[in-house]
Amino acid sequence: MSRRTISLLLLVVALGLLFAGGFVQFDDTSGFGSERWILLLGGLACVAALVSVVAAWPDPKARLWLGIALAVLTGLLVWGSISNDGFRFIYTRSEGELALLELAIGLVAFVLIANGVQPAPASETATEPGTAAQAGPGRWLVRTAGYLCGTIVVALVAIAAGADYYTRTECPEEGDCLAVLGGFVWGAVAVLACGLAVLVIEIVLWRRRRRTAEVRGG
Repeated sequence: MSRRTISLLLLVVALGLLFAGGFVQFDDTSGFGSERWILLLGGLACVAALVSVVAAWPDPKARLWLGIALAVLTGLLVWGSISNDGFRFIYTRSEGELALLELAIGLVAFVLIANGVQPAPASETATEPGTAAQAGPGRWLVRTAGYLCGTIVVALVAIAAGADYYTRTECPEEGDCLAVLGGFVWGAVAVLACGLAVLVIEIVLWRRRRRTAEVRGG
């Protein structure tokens, strides 16, 4: 059995366990969906999902197919959360938890697809004469996935840190508090800083590729 088949089957098993454990609901409007959960099945589903990624990772085709499957799953989750008020997928009290989960699954899908479309060259191929002389952009899709993941993580950390800071220093004990807004300002600054860092990294890589090509060509 191929790695592609194993990884996809494990993903199906994980989803089946989530359904069986009450983590997927279509008619819950109570706001307390966790009362139906069977935590053991949820833990097994998490293990199956992680193992599916591990099983797919060594094979570019398996990574690509699993990434596509996760991208489709992300789309279905977004559609379900928009079209059905009673839809619940794992989250307990806030739909923001579902949005973060959709974001995480989408990022994993992007990383898998990027590494499936642009796999790392084999060691013997990388050492062939003339390989390093190519001045193309290289695995730009993989770098894009890495940049995107890093930027989102930094932005989320900045938002949380900013909101916590303003909650402790600016918010009164009673009345409205705009700490979350301050956190989003910190997040926006973090995104700009990450964008600048990405620009610098890409310039450095471009100059290095051009210098290597000139040395090989000369």
